[in-house]
Amino acid sequence: MNSAEEIYRLMTEKLAGRISAADDQLLEELIEEDEVVREKWEKLSMMQIPPPPAPWLEVIDFKQKRPLYRILLPWAAAAAVIAIIAFSAWKWDFFASPKPAPVAAINKDVLLEITGQPTINLTQTAGSVTIGGKPIPNKNNTLYLNAADDLPQGIHALIVPHGKSYEVALPDGSVITLNAATTMEFPATFKGATREITLNGEAYLNIARRAGKPFLVHLPNSTVEVLGTSFNINSYDSGLVKVSLVEGKVRMKAGKKTVTMKPGQQAIFNKEAATLDTQPFNATVELGWQKGLYCFSDTHLDEICNAIFRWYGVRASLDHPDLASRTFTGLLDKSTPMSFFLEGIKATTGTDYYFTADSTLHFK
Repeated sequence: MNSAEEIYRLMTEKLAGRISAADDQLLEELIEEDEVVREKWEKLSMMQIPPPPAPWLEVIDFKQKRPLYRILLPWAAAAAVIAIIAFSAWKWDFFASPKPAPVAAINKDVLLEITGQPTINLTQTAGSVTIGGKPIPNKNNTLYLNAADDLPQGIHALIVPHGKSYEVALPDGSVITLNAATTMEFPATFKGATREITLNGEAYLNIARRAGKPFLVHLPNSTVEVLGTSFNINSYDSGLVKVSLVEGKVRMKAGKKTVTMKPGQQAIFNKEAATLDTQPFNATVELGWQKGLYCFSDTHLDEICNAIFRWYGVRASLDHPDLASRTFTGLLDKSTPMSFFLEGIKATTGTDYYFTADSTLHFK
């Protein structure tokens, strides 16, 4: 009865609030009597993630964190709890550590492409970067473009590689945080009646309000019009663009369709279906990436392969096409080794994995 699997099951049921009175008593006795079990339980119960919104329309306050067992019950199904713990802490046998992943990750740098000038490596110029003889602050993973003349005239590009994120403070007071594998094109100065940028990937935008000068974000197949607000854009899949509004007012246009969002709403453009709809969104799911937390909800393995490449810089593939239909639900903490994540997928979906000599990850 006291096998690792059984103890693990009792702990996950207790965290999810689904444990029976008899099993709860048994687990409490094991925690009291067995030092190893007590140590594992203490670590599990003190795992911390940002509290989800209650209701989902509320915005995450990332400054406040609570133990996992106190916040999962209102918003996560038991399957998600099991998956979270499985790949965030231990492999399925619970008491063994997962084997290290022999991965040579793709190490790329954050780049700033300036029209008519050599590309600047922002990763290797931390502290400040010199542009046109003028020092520009580049610290704490943020490029501070405080003045309109910090960059020469033209359209420039900020390129964030796989596995990293970066922030840019624009001269108008707007701050944009780019997720991994994201590119933003923007002008040196916002001239005319609008402020406009182009975005491919994912970003969180905190746009400064400017009366009579809306902020336009051009996305694949759509455009977002902002009057001063905070919102998240996910355009990794150009055929399925999502805009999640935290505060303020946003209008999204795609083809002949237009929707206006209220805080707590998400607009979704589906290119294949030619639809543009709004719905409430879960802030933990949509915004958690800013703290290195990525949520999966019935996500197919082929999509997870894309996510692994974005966040770890490791190429992944499926050995058999039928594996694509398998789904995974859980929460990835990017601060943990990738091996924990892979062991969680193996534990909850039955899908094993291995690495080839070229460091490509294969699911089998």
